[in-house]
Amino acid sequence: MHSETPQLQPIAPTYHLRILSDEQLDQFKSATLEILEDVGIHCPSEKALNIYAEHGAQVDFESQIVKLPPEVVWRPCLTRRASTPWARAHRPTT
Repeated sequence: MHSETPQLQPIAPTYHLRILSDEQLDQFKSATLEILEDVGIHCPSEKALNIYAEHGAQVDFESQIVKLPPEVVWRPCLTRRASTPWARAHRPTT
């Protein structure tokens, strides 16, 4: 006899651990965006460099450095999940 598997339910924790305050999180976010925009990241993949360039990043193909302005970083979050509570709470302030 075969029985149907019950639908899985997420486990909701009874506690919430906060390590950083809202102000510290905002500072962390701002510093991260500043590094991505001013310093950039090293990306040794030519295919990835082209994709970054196509989506608005500043790409130096010789040094393989990609610099990402905040709007390029946030665009996927805002377009894919614009209606989710997370996206609404994390919209860029710049």
